[in-house]
Amino acid sequence: VRRAVRTARAELRAGGPLAEITYGFQQTVDAAARAVVDADMGAIRADLEAIAALDEHGSDALVLDDLVLDQLADREWSPLGAVESVRALIRAVDIDRADEAEPTQALATISVTEDMATAMRLHAAGWRTAYHHEILAYGLAPEDPKTMLTQRLRWAQGTIQVMLRENPLVQRGLTLAQRLMYWSTMWSYLSGFAALAYFAAPVIYLTLGVMPVQAWSVDFFARLIPFLVLSQLLFFIAGRGNPTWRGQQYSLALFPVWIAACWTAARNVYFGKPLDFAVTPKTRQGEDATPWYLFRPQLIVMAFLVMAAIIGAVRLYLGAISVLGVTANLVWVVFDLFILSVVVRAARYRGPDREGAS
Repeated sequence: VRRAVRTARAELRAGGPLAEITYGFQQTVDAAARAVVDADMGAIRADLEAIAALDEHGSDALVLDDLVLDQLADREWSPLGAVESVRALIRAVDIDRADEAEPTQALATISVTEDMATAMRLHAAGWRTAYHHEILAYGLAPEDPKTMLTQRLRWAQGTIQVMLRENPLVQRGLTLAQRLMYWSTMWSYLSGFAALAYFAAPVIYLTLGVMPVQAWSVDFFARLIPFLVLSQLLFFIAGRGNPTWRGQQYSLALFPVWIAACWTAARNVYFGKPLDFAVTPKTRQGEDATPWYLFRPQLIVMAFLVMAAIIGAVRLYLGAISVLGVTANLVWVVFDLFILSVVVRAARYRGPDREGAS
C-alpha cells in the first residue's frame, strides 16, 4: 500500500490524469489485498489439514481441542483484519463521489437513444453540464459501412422518438438555449425530406425547364451567398478549426437513413409498431465484395443527376432553355455529385486494418 501511494503521488506531481491515477492505485491495492487473503486462506487450510491429521491418530476431543488451541495460538494475528482498513482507504480516494449522487428517476426509456433522453431530463431537473477536458473512456467506432448505417439509423430513430414524445420546446425546466439546442438536434433529421427537393430541383429544371426559384438573379444570390458563407463560417467556429466538411457530406448523403428513421420512429410512437434496438457490432461485419446495395438510393439519385445534365446540355443546344439557367443548374448538379460521392468511398472502405494493408 505504501508503494502504491508513493507511485500515485509521483504520477500526480507529473501531471497525470486524476481518474487514471486513482483507478490504478485502487487496482494495485486491491490486488495486494487479494494476495493477502489468498495467503491467509492457505494458512487456514494448512491448519485444518493438521487438525485432520491429529484426529486420524485417535486423539480424544479434549486433547484435540487443547492441541488446536495451542497450534492456533502460535500463529501471528491474521492480516485479514487489515483488509477492511485497506478497503476504506480505497474508498477514500474514489473520485466518483457515489455517496453524493442524487436519485433523479431511472434511466429514460422513452427512446433507443436513452443517453440523450436522460441528459435532457437531467437538464430539466436543474443539473448543469460541464466540459471535462480529460479522457475517461475509449469507445469503438464502426469499421464497415453496414455497421455505420445501423448505428446512424438507431441514433436518428431515438432522437425522433424523443422529439415526438417529449418535445424540448415545451419541457419545463429547460433554459431557452437548452430548448433550442435539443430541438436543433432533433429536427436536423428531418433534412432527409429536404434533401429530396434539393436533389430534384436541378433534375426538374434540366429535363422539364421548370425553375426551382422564381426570383431575379441579383435578389436570389444576394440572399443565398451570404447565407452559405455564414454557414461555413459557423461550422469553422464550432469546429474550432477542425475540418467539418466530411460531416456535412454525410449529413446530406445519408438522406435515406434519415427518412427511414422518421418513418419508423413515427410508426412506433403513434401506432405502437415495434422498433428493434440494434446494438452496434463491435467487430467488422462487412463482406469481401463492395456493398453497393447499401447505398442504392444515393446511386440512383447520382444516375438521375448525370442523365439530367446530359438532357440539359441537349436542350440548351436545341435552344429550349437559357444558358444562364443551364449553367447554374449544371454547377448545382456537379455540387450534388460531389456531395454524394462520399458514399462511393464509404462503400469501398474495408476497415482500418485492411485499409492500411492495401
